Amino acid sequence: MRAAGLAAVLIYTSFARPSAVAWLTHFVPYWNEGLLVVLPTGAPVLLAAFSKRMHDWVRSTSHVGEVQSVPDLGRATAALLKERLPGKSVIGVLELDALPWTVAEALLNSEQNGRLTDATALFASIRQPADETEIQLARRAADIAAKALAAIPAGAKRASQVLSAIERSARLAGAEEVLPRLAPDLALDATMRRFEGDAALGERYAVGLSVAYKATWTRAVRCLAERMPDSWIDAQKRMAAWASRLSEATPSPQPEDAAFWSVEACVGSQPLSVVASSDGAHGTVRAGTLACVSLRLDLPDGPWLGGGSAVIGGRV
Repeated sequence: MRAAGLAAVLIYTSFARPSAVAWLTHFVPYWNEGLLVVLPTGAPVLLAAFSKRMHDWVRSTSHVGEVQSVPDLGRATAALLKERLPGKSVIGVLELDALPWTVAEALLNSEQNGRLTDATALFASIRQPADETEIQLARRAADIAAKALAAIPAGAKRASQVLSAIERSARLAGAEEVLPRLAPDLALDATMRRFEGDAALGERYAVGLSVAYKATWTRAVRCLAERMPDSWIDAQKRMAAWASRLSEATPSPQPEDAAFWSVEACVGSQPLSVVASSDGAHGTVRAGTLACVSLRLDLPDGPWLGGGSAVIGGRV
């Protein structure tokens, strides 16, 4: 911040965008919103739209200095910056274009505040690589996901049987968030999607599971069948070999019959963002980045999907 000439950095957080504030403070705004004010010195200040009865909970689970309950995030933030900053200052905002107008309007109309500038690249430059603590949390989340997928009953015929088994296993293991997706019949469609109702399962189907544990997210993808074809066993080995070869800069070449691949990581407020993929620009992925990798192969006997966690640079 000092090198960039920023007097403060503002980071908005909500149920859909929890990860940046959670990484800095461990605060997760369940079904609420807040804004973190990071100053060059001292602990950050958390402004949040909840009642004061939540303060003890926030302080006991988070690493923040002050906690303020405010009915209007924009006005409260403008007032705090006017109080803490000398004169007109340059204020950095993570993902400025996505800052809700209810917050941005008050900041833009404040006579005290100076220019708002985007601090997304600045934040991304320090977000990865992951430290050992985060890697261990991801390993725990991946273990929860693996056991949940293993809990799917053999011979399941309905999507509801699969989803309920996954939910039960992951929740009892301590998962904070459990987001399953399903492609119920690979012979018809390999697109995985969220299910609100039920559906019959084909002979071969795929399940994707995103799990959060202590604000650290991971994703696992598995294909299941009444009789697992030999080609799937080989595909799993090829997936692991490809993931282990991922290195800094551009991901290594994917298998020749790959229909799609992607590398996702937490670099901003979203739990996972695509940082490189087969259908977009190949982004730079730093060595040591904690990532989720996904691969789809079009095999002679049908599609196969796989996914899991990896640390870019060889640790799978």
